Amino acid sequence: MRQNLQAYKKVNIDSNILASDPHKIIVMMFDGVLQSMSQAKGAIERKDFALKSTSMTKSINILNALRNSLDFTSEPVISQRFDDLYAYCIDQLHGISVNLNAEGIDEVISLLKPLRDAWFDMPEESKKEGLSLLEERNKLTQGA
Repeated sequence: MRQNLQAYKKVNIDSNILASDPHKIIVMMFDGVLQSMSQAKGAIERKDFALKSTSMTKSINILNALRNSLDFTSEPVISQRFDDLYAYCIDQLHGISVNLNAEGIDEVISLLKPLRDAWFDMPEESKKEGLSLLEERNKLTQGA
């Protein structure tokens, strides 16, 4: 039964990603990293080191994916600041994973939660403007 539930969740997530715009995908990534860090914190507190390891790895992988999605060409200064933030969070998570300081996860969550909320609360008009700029840039890149 548990495997069926996990398979359903994976199919549901995969179909959401295929049907999503980039803004929704970023929100899903932030939700995933926040959820994984919360799981890791609970696992550390319960001394469930296998789950801690899995959750920390997932969190770090999502943060690396967010780093890789940054557009240094269009927005180099902003992208560098986000890259620095994500790198700091990854370094913190590596340290937390070794020293098992569950409270350290709260700091990382406090840094990432406002970003998630900003993406979630972004006005539709701003999303459309961003998508149109992305499409324009892609057309220029493909035409070159």
